[in-house]
Amino acid sequence: MRIWRKYHRQKGMGYGFILLEVILSMMILGIAIAALMRSFTTSLATVRKAQIVTTASLLAQQILEEYEVIPPQGDHAEGDFSSSLEDGDFTNDAQTGSDPYKYYYWVVDLEEIEVDYPDFSLKGESDEMENLTKITVSIIYNDGRLKQFTPIRVETYLTTSEKFTYDSKRENKLY
Repeated sequence: MRIWRKYHRQKGMGYGFILLEVILSMMILGIAIAALMRSFTTSLATVRKAQIVTTASLLAQQILEEYEVIPPQGDHAEGDFSSSLEDGDFTNDAQTGSDPYKYYYWVVDLEEIEVDYPDFSLKGESDEMENLTKITVSIIYNDGRLKQFTPIRVETYLTTSEKFTYDSKRENKLY
């Protein structure tokens, strides 16, 4: 009988320690899973922003190429990319039928820059020198879920000379 009591006491004390160990291990596991989930959601948000910036870069490049071919009119222009879908410049998502660029907007500001060459002496009139056009293209993203932000803003300079000749524009129906 004595042996049984001694064995029973030791066995009962062991159950309390096992319960404490299980509770502690569950807490550690919960903290680890929470940290893992946080890093996973942060990774997804980073990938989404990278995708937005990549798309905005391609859209800004397209706008700049259009302004190189067709000289800009006015000092300020803005719009969205869904209107270009009707012209055939962009393609719709064939599977869903939705506009892939419906959350992207563009703003273009133009400024005429007179070029001054202090170390260059002109034999003719200074009016013969070409001015540069500073063009600033901003692509804005707003889907209603994320805070509206500008993933890309590009500044470049264009000359007044045309990229293509009249004949090449006519052949490609750019007029």
